[in-house]
Amino acid sequence: MLRSFIAVTLVLFCAASVAQTAPRPLRILVPFSAGGASDTYSRIAALKITEQTGRPIVVENRTGAGGRIAWEAAAKSAPDGATAALIDATYAMLPGLFEKLPWDVAGDLVPAAMVCQTPFVITVNAGSNLKTLADLIAEARARPGKLNFGSSGVGGVNHVVSELFLHDAHVSLTHIPYKGMSDASVALQAGQIDLIITASPTALGPVRGGKARALAVSTAQRSSAFPGVPTAAESGVPDYVVTNWFGFAFPKGTPKEAINALHDDVVRALAAPDVREKLAAQGAEPSNFTPEEFARFLKEDTGRWTGLIRASGIRVEQ
Repeated sequence: MLRSFIAVTLVLFCAASVAQTAPRPLRILVPFSAGGASDTYSRIAALKITEQTGRPIVVENRTGAGGRIAWEAAAKSAPDGATAALIDATYAMLPGLFEKLPWDVAGDLVPAAMVCQTPFVITVNAGSNLKTLADLIAEARARPGKLNFGSSGVGGVNHVVSELFLHDAHVSLTHIPYKGMSDASVALQAGQIDLIITASPTALGPVRGGKARALAVSTAQRSSAFPGVPTAAESGVPDYVVTNWFGFAFPKGTPKEAINALHDDVVRALAAPDVREKLAAQGAEPSNFTPEEFARFLKEDTGRWTGLIRASGIRVEQ
């Protein structure tokens, strides 16, 4: 009987030890649809982390309201390290766009790990008669409001950077919101809309596949993914220099250990040669920010976008 008792005790002890050391599952709420940049970078990082650590990660696309549905859900989730959210430049734009939100943008989501930064690409249908950015600007000035542009939704990053472009280029286009940039990209390829300004992963496939044409990139320098495409500044819009960024954040109150663990996992994943190759092919620059550096970056970017949005007169109805 003593031998049986010892055996049972050892089994229970081993089971408890395994439970304590097994990687804890993580759910990442992505606020935009599958196929867009937020989804692409989240899955690249998540798949590599699972491969390297065995940690189960579920990427859940929870779309709507320009990202606010997913971010509010994440901010109000239990701070136990089991739920994170993908945040991007849209998140930093929220205080400039909305006077009141149901969570505190500055404090209710805590930055953990930035994945990368990437350019926006000004893109038209491959069959469009708009061959250059100068053509687009000339056409838009000749027919104010007749051309249109698609976005991932009212108040989303693509909406805001498009409105900023219109402001800087002194043109007027009609906004057509979609549920995500993958939907907007499909509409562009079908000739249903005239223009999108989207992150490089969304533009890359259609451009290389001959279904869309890149007119310009939004970064200060040309993108490695689009080496033959000029910058907006080169093409006559000198003030239009913006980038997008993507990273993971936890609800306020999440243990520091969980925040640091995800940061370390992301950094390790980004160091993998195949991940770096995938990012480089899309013109994305991997990040090695610490959680504290990411938090400072978010604060500074929020201030920058708030100023730009207010100066540009961009308004979004609640």
